[in-house]
Amino acid sequence: MNNYEFCAKYAESHLQSGARVLDYGCGAGFIVKLLRERGLDAVGCDIFYEGGDYLSEIATEELGVTIFRMEGDKIPFPDNSFDFVINNQVLEHVVDLNAVVAEMARVLKPGGTVLSLFPDSGVWREGHCGVPFLHWFPKGSRFRVNYAHFARILGAGYHTENKSPRQWAEDFCLWLDKWTHYRPYAEVEAIFSRHLSPPHHLESY
Repeated sequence: MNNYEFCAKYAESHLQSGARVLDYGCGAGFIVKLLRERGLDAVGCDIFYEGGDYLSEIATEELGVTIFRMEGDKIPFPDNSFDFVINNQVLEHVVDLNAVVAEMARVLKPGGTVLSLFPDSGVWREGHCGVPFLHWFPKGSRFRVNYAHFARILGAGYHTENKSPRQWAEDFCLWLDKWTHYRPYAEVEAIFSRHLSPPHHLESY
């Protein structure tokens, strides 16, 4: 079971008929499709930013119907619109986590649920490339690039696109610097507690 299937299954098992679901940062809309196949009223929204633009993978007839484009952090729906809000591997990419969680809280109905899957800075494996500890280095670190280069020579790394180990290391570290924001868990917990509730962990589930 991948993350998309997990999110869809978890939402389905925790919702009643007629519930409405939002996938925040939906990308190409895989979770939205899975939920709608299960008979749930699901829509998605995304800013389709340069570091992860899936807009070309979305059918024209879906835009503005099941997939909505966001402007900045603003979710394009009124207050209290959804029973369930999903975000899958999204929140490590947002610049202002406080603003984003506040927006999710705004569109969530009273008693609703937010399911968030994303890494904090304490995880040991950088999930976008699979190289351990790569996100622990400071942004702009040349030692990080050298470390990534060495790891790639040893066979580590995803999305290599036939690049040389050095070019892959340079390009991926630049992407990591520009598009990811790994935060300490204490910061994440404080923000969720402020706008929603203290996080309830689902790893064992």
